[in-house]
Amino acid sequence: MNKLFAISIALFFFLSLSSDLQRKRIRQGDFDIECYVYTKTLEGFNKKKEYYWFKSGEVHSSYANAGGLLLHDEFKKFYRSKQLAQHGFFNYGLKNGTWRDWYENGKVKSVTNWNNGYKSGKYYQYDQSGALILSGTFRRGIKANQWINHKTADTTYYKNDSVYSEKPQSKTSKFLNNIFRKRDSTEIAQRQLERTEKRRQDSIKRASRILKRQQRRHQDSIKRAERRLKRQEKKRQDSIKQHSKTED
Repeated sequence: MNKLFAISIALFFFLSLSSDLQRKRIRQGDFDIECYVYTKTLEGFNKKKEYYWFKSGEVHSSYANAGGLLLHDEFKKFYRSKQLAQHGFFNYGLKNGTWRDWYENGKVKSVTNWNNGYKSGKYYQYDQSGALILSGTFRRGIKANQWINHKTADTTYYKNDSVYSEKPQSKTSKFLNNIFRKRDSTEIAQRQLERTEKRRQDSIKRASRILKRQQRRHQDSIKRAERRLKRQEKKRQDSIKQHSKTED
C-alpha cells in the first residue's frame, strides 16, 4: 500500500511538472532548435548568472533577469544537415550538467560542465579532426588550476583569477617551505661554522708541525755543535798527551 502511495505521489509531481512545460521547435539563424520552456513566472534571479529564455519564436539570454519563458529541461540544436550541434539541459533558465558542442562533420567541438549557471568542473576543446586542443577546469565560472594547450604543449595555472606560468604554492606548502628554508639556512650556517672551525684547527695543526720541525732542527743543530766541541776537545787532549810524551 505504501509503495503504491509513493508511486502515485511521484506520478502526480511528474504530471504537474510536465503540465508546466511546453515543447518548442524553432528555426533560429542557421540552426533548428528543440527545447522546453517553463510556463510559470519565477522571481529571485541571481545578478551574476546568465539566464536563457524564449520569446517571439527565439531563444534569448540575459543576466539577472528574463524577458520571457525560462528554458527548462533538455535542449537540442541542429545544423540544417540534421547533425546535432549542441546538447544540454537547463534548470529554470540556467545551464546545468554536461553540455556538448559538435562540428558539422560530427566531431565533438567542446565539452563543458555547468552547475546552475556557472561553468564548473572539467572543460575540453577539440579541433575538427577530433584532436584535443585545450583542457582545464572551471570553478564557479572562473578558470582554476592547470590548463593545458595540447597544440603548443604549454601549461598555464590559474588561482584566484590570477595567471601563473608555474604551479602556485598553497598556504600550507609555503609554510612548510619557509620552515624547510629556515632549517636549510640554519644547516648552511652550521656547515659554514664547522668548515671555519676545521680550517682553524688545520691551521693550528700546521703551525704546530712547523714549530716541532723548527724545534727538532734546533735540537739537531745543538747536538751537532756539541759533537764538534767534543771532537775538538778530544783533539786538544790528544795533542797535549802527544806533546807530553815527546818531552819525556
